[in-house]
Amino acid sequence: MILDKLKQQALQSAKKNSLILKSFKICEPFTYVEVTNKTKSSIGVALSPSDEGDLENINFKNIEDILEDDSFNLASRAIILATINAIGQYELQENPPSLKKNLRVASCEFLLENSTKKDKIVFIGNLKPVIKKLKENSRDVAVFCRRKKELNSEVYNDIFEYEAVSKADIVVITGAALIGSTFDAILKFATNAKIIMVSGFSAGLNPVWLKNSNVTHIASLYLKDCSKDKIEKNPFEDIFENSCYLQKI
Repeated sequence: MILDKLKQQALQSAKKNSLILKSFKICEPFTYVEVTNKTKSSIGVALSPSDEGDLENINFKNIEDILEDDSFNLASRAIILATINAIGQYELQENPPSLKKNLRVASCEFLLENSTKKDKIVFIGNLKPVIKKLKENSRDVAVFCRRKKELNSEVYNDIFEYEAVSKADIVVITGAALIGSTFDAILKFATNAKIIMVSGFSAGLNPVWLKNSNVTHIASLYLKDCSKDKIEKNPFEDIFENSCYLQKI
């Protein structure tokens, strides 16, 4: 499973860079993990599970505890993904990617430049501002989401997502999908897609970790100047004020 491979990559990096767990917390809407080697710290985030997962029995003491956990508890999975992202963000600080100002703008521009009106674009997860802009530019977009409160006439139940991605020219997957087993299946069905992009604040890992996975691009935030206090106190939109990277794998 891709999540298992990411856990292994992150654990190897943590050992190589002498990283230890500094803090973690499940907030709304973000779960964050902070790691440090006493000279430098980095933070990673993931989308918190909505009314799902056992929050009371989260008992992690160190990075190894987190990355060796193999439970199906969504709360634990969110912490695992945030830890992978925190370690990935540390590596990105060591070798900074080419940065852009706005993740949503960068994603829209990239998708518009690399698609035509005939291309079928499938989103796994409802990245509303990006989807809105694509539709305004006459792109053929279908959106699939597992959150029932998101479902409407323009957002379909995720039980149909495998069928949709099998016919897609471009697939955009929210980083939050990495916590589940369906991520691997989506990639296996997306055989006709010329672009498979993992996007959003939950995708803040080191892009090289997804090499040979069939993912073609990563679009996420660079959180070097972001603190846990900002994540705990600031509203959802503020995290997108951080610079971003959109990188080919």
